[in-house]
Amino acid sequence: MFVFVLLLLCIGHFINGDHTFGVEVDANLTACHDKERQTLLDINSNLDVWRGKESKDCCQWMGVTCDKYTGHVTQLELYDSSKYSLSGNIIHLLSLLPQLQFLILSKIDNQFHPIPNTLSSLSNLRSLKISGANLSGPIPHQLASFSNLMYLDLSNNSLSGPIPAFLGYMTSLIRLDLSKNRLEGVIPKSFKNLLHLVELDLSENLLKGSVPHFAGCSFMKEAISNSSYMYDGRYMSVLYSPVPDSPGCPSLHKLDLSRNWLTGNLPGSVGKLLNLEYLDVSSISLEGVISDVHFLNLTKLSYLDLSFNPFALNLSSNIRIKFQLRTIKMQSCKLGPSFPMWIQTQRSFAYLDISNAGISDHVPGWFWDLPRRLKFLNISSNEIKGTLPDITSTFEYHPGLDLSNNQLEGMISLSTPKLATLNLSGNRFSGKLSFLCRIDNALTFLDLSNNLLSGSLPDCWQRFREKLMVLNLSNNSLSGEVPSSLGFLSQLQALYLRKNAFVGEVPKSLSNCIKLRFVDLGENKLSGNVPAWIGETLSKLRVLVLRSNRLDGSLPAQLCYLNNLQFFDLSNNALFGNIPRCFGNFKAMARRGFQDANMNHYYYSYMLGGPTQDFDLRRCYAFSSQYKIYCHDDKAVFIDNALVAWKGTRREFERGLYLVKSIDISSNKLYGKIPNEITNLRELVSLNFSNNKLHGEVPKHMGRLKSLESLDLSRNEFSGNIPLSFSQLTLLSYLNLSKNKLSGRIPTGTQLQSFNNASYIGNSQLCGPPLAQRCGPPSPPATVVETKNVEEDGDEFWKSYYMGMGVGFVVGFWGICGTLLPV
Repeated sequence: MFVFVLLLLCIGHFINGDHTFGVEVDANLTACHDKERQTLLDINSNLDVWRGKESKDCCQWMGVTCDKYTGHVTQLELYDSSKYSLSGNIIHLLSLLPQLQFLILSKIDNQFHPIPNTLSSLSNLRSLKISGANLSGPIPHQLASFSNLMYLDLSNNSLSGPIPAFLGYMTSLIRLDLSKNRLEGVIPKSFKNLLHLVELDLSENLLKGSVPHFAGCSFMKEAISNSSYMYDGRYMSVLYSPVPDSPGCPSLHKLDLSRNWLTGNLPGSVGKLLNLEYLDVSSISLEGVISDVHFLNLTKLSYLDLSFNPFALNLSSNIRIKFQLRTIKMQSCKLGPSFPMWIQTQRSFAYLDISNAGISDHVPGWFWDLPRRLKFLNISSNEIKGTLPDITSTFEYHPGLDLSNNQLEGMISLSTPKLATLNLSGNRFSGKLSFLCRIDNALTFLDLSNNLLSGSLPDCWQRFREKLMVLNLSNNSLSGEVPSSLGFLSQLQALYLRKNAFVGEVPKSLSNCIKLRFVDLGENKLSGNVPAWIGETLSKLRVLVLRSNRLDGSLPAQLCYLNNLQFFDLSNNALFGNIPRCFGNFKAMARRGFQDANMNHYYYSYMLGGPTQDFDLRRCYAFSSQYKIYCHDDKAVFIDNALVAWKGTRREFERGLYLVKSIDISSNKLYGKIPNEITNLRELVSLNFSNNKLHGEVPKHMGRLKSLESLDLSRNEFSGNIPLSFSQLTLLSYLNLSKNKLSGRIPTGTQLQSFNNASYIGNSQLCGPPLAQRCGPPSPPATVVETKNVEEDGDEFWKSYYMGMGVGFVVGFWGICGTLLPV
């Protein structure tokens, strides 16, 4: 036995490049080869990663390791920690490093070039990782020559085509990661030959077919001694013993097939993967029933994600579960209507999500004895009934709790101080908010909206000054003045107090919350002027809603400093005066896209990765359908809801809010004209100036607002014609010009005739379709506008038209009269 162990150690040292045993070797014994050094210099000419070190021995360069005796480059690791700042097609050069054993290229932009066939010449490779490198095209069959490869990671690229069957015959593979590509077709049957596979990740592709059976792996027997391979730059060893006769893939401990188009049932053979620790089959349309047979023998399972599948989970009440899960994700599975009692066997979970699972039961008392190491609990979007007990667990971390959108009721009496996020929205909780003063300063997210809470806000917000980023107390029965201590929330990015009964002025202390991006204080009883300091200090605001209050006074010009404003609602107040001309300076409403590159606060720290963990776009997409987040590149944007006067009705926007660029100052006492500068806001989607005392002509360049879908100018005193440029508003699907003093012909040949009479009634001098009132001789059709620049909405055409007509009249007049004059 001693000899056998000694042999294994020798093999491990040999593979690591150390050909001696127990002898210290000088790392500088042999310099790198000239040809290989030149190859690295050629690589450097593209990437510039070794600037200033060209004169040194390339074996001493960062990320380069050479054999200590031969000088050949055996390991190359290039990793770009930024977002694609290293760019260049360098992979074809790697074939000139024939002794490479370990290769890592991570986030090196390959500019969508395919994997070169020449890479197959690296027959000594043991570990190959080219992830996040913008590779495209199929996986070339030449890679079949990597007969000794143990680690293959081509994840997070744009690879397409089928998964080649030859990968199933690379029997030395220990880890295979092809996730986050565009691979399609079925999982090859040859994968049953990957007897020593420890990790398999095929998630986030376009794979179809059924989940493969795993019983076939047991038909091969092979004994392999201690082998070493490199995983992200770290050497790891795997000790293999002869394969047992028990069925299943004996080495597999991670299986991730999530976010594909796989269908059918989860095969019972998954329950034969005796060493399985990590199983993720979320979002692949699994059907049928998952029962005891899938779990009875999985003694080592610690991570289980079955989310977003239509199957039913049917575990018997007396099942003897032998594993202790650390992570349980079963969002949008069919677990109910009874509460899943098998969870009582799991006392070590840190993450539990059984949201939207059809549970309409009371939560049993034992459930609230939560594990000390809990990080995140989500039982939201069910119909869970009952009260919330005083959770007395002493948490080791600061967990996030989401109990939202259920039927919980009664007082909130939480005394556990250690919480990172708390969401109790959409229930029937009542009583006061005094419990908030017992929560410690680690709270980052608080949502108590849509309940029956009453009383005034506690004045202890200074305790959350370091962390709290989102505060939502909307749609309750809270009253009193908004406490000035909210101004201590220096990290606050979203403040929602809508639909309560708050009185007094908007507290000036909020000017200290300079990180605010979303402010909604609408539907309260706030009074006073619209504060000028909002424009002077809250420069990051994207959303400002003060609608349906008792605000008066004029619109402060300082609001024009809000260059990032995209959603602006001051409707249904008592504001008077002119619309400032500088409202045309809202730059974010003139630019395409959601202008918030720095928006980085997450809905749940632990759910989406959060500030202290790597961002996981896969998880972000999985949760974006339920939570108010917008996933893009390397961030999750919080986009909570807002009420928009949209196409004649009040509509609540949630996930789509980031797309809506809107101005609504309707139902006030504003007078004067619409400033022409408004037409600079070319990405504006909704504009509502209705029910004011505005007069004059509608700006003739309104056609510049080409993104406009909803326009309401009704119940004002506008006069003159409807501008011909309205014909350019091709996206317009709601129009209301009623109850004004407009006159003349409704422009023809456009979509303006598709609106019904209600869009134009109350303008006694308007004529033409769709109105019954006829006009005189028709004017030239609006389609002639295309002969001129459409940006000038046709006005230049009519100037030329009338000038031409005038010149023609003069020429014709003198042509006729000239014959009558004496010679």
